Amino acid sequence: MNADYVAIRLWSLPGALVLLAALALSPGVAAQCQVGLDAPPTEPERPNHHPIGRSLPLSPDFRQPDGCTDAFWFFDDDRDGEPDRAETRVFGPDRQVICASCHDAMPPADSAVATQTYLRRDPATLCLTCHAL
Repeated sequence: MNADYVAIRLWSLPGALVLLAALALSPGVAAQCQVGLDAPPTEPERPNHHPIGRSLPLSPDFRQPDGCTDAFWFFDDDRDGEPDRAETRVFGPDRQVICASCHDAMPPADSAVATQTYLRRDPATLCLTCHAL
């Protein structure tokens, strides 16, 4: 495996280091990323909604986030190194999908549907952020 494509994430706890994940990243992405805050609590799953409270799988069927802050990972679609409102996020060291992964109280107005449902981006492209179909 090429070292440009792998990052090992460590999270420090008092007196211990915890290995979080080995992630396949885009070439050139810095591997200096630590997300130490736990994901916020989630509500029960609802019918007709994406499952929440589950970690993003490390499999070829899923894209991996390529940026992070101390609170969440994000898919840096515009490659500016900053989490923008329209960029999907996963939370906590284990990269959980929660409501705020796809929803934002003040979404960008890229479509009427996104605005009406508080989605970070148009539903036609939202799924492809994480799912490699």
